[in-house]
Amino acid sequence: MVHKCSVRGEQPREDHVEPHLGWFHRYPARFHHEVLSQMFDGVERRLGCKPKTILDPFVGTGSTLSFAKQHRISSVGVELTPLAVLISKVRLNPLEDVDIAVELAERIASLETQRQTHSFPDELVFWIGKKNALALASYLARIARLQDAKLKRWLFLAVSSALRPSSRWLVGSIKPQVDPERKPSTINRHFLRCARMLKRDCEAEWAEYCDTVETRIYRGNAQSLPLSNASVEAIITSPPYETMYDYFDVHRLSYLAFGWNCELQKQIGRSKHIERDGEGFEAPRHMVNWYRDEYRAEATLDGRALRAYFVSMRRHLMEARRVLRQNGVVAYAVANTFRNGRKFALALALSDAMRQAGFQQVELVRRENSHRRILPAGRDRQTGRFSSSAPDAGVEEYLIFARR
Repeated sequence: MVHKCSVRGEQPREDHVEPHLGWFHRYPARFHHEVLSQMFDGVERRLGCKPKTILDPFVGTGSTLSFAKQHRISSVGVELTPLAVLISKVRLNPLEDVDIAVELAERIASLETQRQTHSFPDELVFWIGKKNALALASYLARIARLQDAKLKRWLFLAVSSALRPSSRWLVGSIKPQVDPERKPSTINRHFLRCARMLKRDCEAEWAEYCDTVETRIYRGNAQSLPLSNASVEAIITSPPYETMYDYFDVHRLSYLAFGWNCELQKQIGRSKHIERDGEGFEAPRHMVNWYRDEYRAEATLDGRALRAYFVSMRRHLMEARRVLRQNGVVAYAVANTFRNGRKFALALALSDAMRQAGFQQVELVRRENSHRRILPAGRDRQTGRFSSSAPDAGVEEYLIFARR
């Protein structure tokens, strides 16, 4: 039986209610609550009790932490990208009155743009147009003058959500692709629409929160976790799937608008600017053919990216083992994908890496594919790319459980 209490401090309820996990932002690789339910249940069975504190070292938009908070479990999240940290902090730190935030967004959007200049880079202006750039500069200046940190974050997130629909970005594309037929539309209406959608998502999740449950979010690196030894009982996460997403690139508009730093060298699964350096590297046995034959090792960027990914993941797994308590349990959601018609057995390779890092009782549990996915539907089996019209996702989903 799950006990919950609301943000307002009401008494815990005895009824079991499925957690609400909202949209919050067009950010890749969000968890569905069904996947998290399976992971939390699997961890609890292996521990023999509900964990007191869980860690998500790739916290993303904070779905794992929100799920934990709705189940009265303390949690810690670590995330490299500033946009994901912003989203997580907004969804996990409720406002006193979200209606005030929407009213303020309406007032900001209704004010006439007085600015004649802006300091945005030319690339952002190319995407959103000069008129939107002037309006955006006005929005950001007005929001920056607010004293309430929670309110500022909330409005900044609504602005971030409005950038892509206001731009020349190809509709339906995750990765940055220009639609030559599309002209930027006014950011005003998208800002208001995103603010109202954000209000809806916040209210749905915050109604299930318990304000006595501790939730911490750190901006940091999963290869060097800012936690002490043996400080968490469980780790529940989904790591990057090699080079499937460049989390900076797919949200370049927000990085350009806010002037955020893209820490590409720290990103696990980066696909650019990787020097040849394969000395001493041994590919996991399920990746030997990919690294050596398909990608020709260090001779290609794909080969170097594969090597960099597993070097980084091995460092992360050593850190995960360090912060996990003795007999603690980890749960990683991973998918095997298909590239050029061949299986890219990432789940098997990572399970081997866990054993090499010292984890015990490593288990792979196959998930039945459904619309409630780890990965979004529409992945083409031959090319590995996502398409909104593809009938088959072309993935094999797994949960990997292991014990320290």
